Amino acid sequence: MNNYYSIGETAKLADTTIETLRHYDRINLLKPAKVDPSSGYRYYSDKELIYLDVINFCKKKNMPLHKIKDVFTNDNLDYIISFLKTKDEEIEQEIKQLNKTKLQLRALRKQYENQAYLSDVPLSPNHFLTKALGERTIVKIHSLQKPSLESFHQMQNALNQQLEDEPRDAFAFDLRANIMTTLEPPENPSVFFVVCEKYPEQSDYISILPKGIYLYGYCSEEQRRETIQNIVAHAKAEYNTEILSVIQSVIFTGMFQWVYEIQVLLKSASSDKRQIKQHVAI
Repeated sequence: MNNYYSIGETAKLADTTIETLRHYDRINLLKPAKVDPSSGYRYYSDKELIYLDVINFCKKKNMPLHKIKDVFTNDNLDYIISFLKTKDEEIEQEIKQLNKTKLQLRALRKQYENQAYLSDVPLSPNHFLTKALGERTIVKIHSLQKPSLESFHQMQNALNQQLEDEPRDAFAFDLRANIMTTLEPPENPSVFFVVCEKYPEQSDYISILPKGIYLYGYCSEEQRRETIQNIVAHAKAEYNTEILSVIQSVIFTGMFQWVYEIQVLLKSASSDKRQIKQHVAI
């Protein structure tokens, strides 16, 4: 059973005007589904609403009405299919560009939020506090190890290349950069990682940072090595905890400026009340 809408209802649903719909009718671009013979009122169905969406998109792309009409009145099905496929691809590109712009605006907003927050936070290699953090599912980017502007700019592409065999929409990320440094002497002790906002149930790429109590502090790039040494020593001296790895979350405070939140796990939520050694999937 078809749903029928008055011309006023159709105008609202299609984000257009009544006069525009009358004009489309006059030039034979889009006829109503039916016209009441006694009143002359026009009525439109869901089919016409779909056509109106296509017309509105084409108009936004500066396509003249007579060319839009040529598409709708063309008897060549291959031509119509090709046209609609092209418009679908154009919409997909616009969505990608809008998502990119959205991420850029979100990152810029985050920079200002970080500046406001860190204005009252001491950057010190010797100032540490504790806080509870939830479980974090992460993906490590093995091709990036050292923090630099070049590495931060490469992070998205490196992540895409690493996950190229995964389903396209399987992952979504908080794209703030993080670094994990292991304190045992492997060949490459540091690796970038990102926190997952969406991820598949099974994947060889994901690791877990456990829920628990973390020791943390803030420092500059110049203070980073000293801060890592000090937070490890502090965890041992004050909490009797041997640290196996250190997390460094990058916080941008400007276009070319960043600081770090240094974190180490003191006690996971799954442990008992005794002090435990840190366990992180490496």
